[in-house]
Amino acid sequence: MDRLVGADEATQSEKQAEKADRREGLARDVTAIKIGDCLLGYKAVQRRMRASRWNHFRGRMGEIERLIRHRHGDIVPEADDALIYVEVIAGLALVEFKEEFVEVVLGWSARWLPWAEKADIEDVIYERTKVRFSDLSADALGHALHLSYAERSALNIRTIGAFDVTKRKRAKLQKEKRRQRDRARKEEQRRAAGALSRADYLANSFSQARPWEAFGISRRTWERRGKPMPDPETISDCGSISLAA
Repeated sequence: MDRLVGADEATQSEKQAEKADRREGLARDVTAIKIGDCLLGYKAVQRRMRASRWNHFRGRMGEIERLIRHRHGDIVPEADDALIYVEVIAGLALVEFKEEFVEVVLGWSARWLPWAEKADIEDVIYERTKVRFSDLSADALGHALHLSYAERSALNIRTIGAFDVTKRKRAKLQKEKRRQRDRARKEEQRRAAGALSRADYLANSFSQARPWEAFGISRRTWERRGKPMPDPETISDCGSISLAA
């Protein structure tokens, strides 16, 4: 005969199970199945806990939807190349959701391409994932979406490449941007500390004013005599001043 478990004992057992899961790096959760703006449902999952909450698939999905909003608005208009978005999403969803990816792609397409027929979406899914599937790299995504470097920079897209600038060149451009930001930050710090800008420094420097020429002597002689400053009125009236007297 099974023994009845009291509330306190049940709570204790649940805590022990949670501790065991934590030791194994697992976590039990009820998660929403949501792709972009589409809520497909909920399911209980036992997942491995990760150090970071960043999800590469969801990050890319967010960037693709940001691109769609920028280009088209709330939905993708009916056009010959509109289904390229479905093709891209199908490739990404297959890697992330495995056998459940078809429902995910259909749900996403219903949100962003409501005019598209289900049969057409399924044909794209089959073509992309069964006939010529390959894991899409950042640059492959950039070419598929025809994403330019200017558009990529304006929308702050980071996980998708660009069709007109290679990965190596993007890295160089990003490095130069970091250098410029560092220079600007350091310049602001120097200004806050009271340092003069180079333009102000040169405007007030002896190299620009050249006061020794008013005395008709060299700079080294002028420095040796204590760097005397000429009277502007005397200079304008008499020209050069002699320090021999």
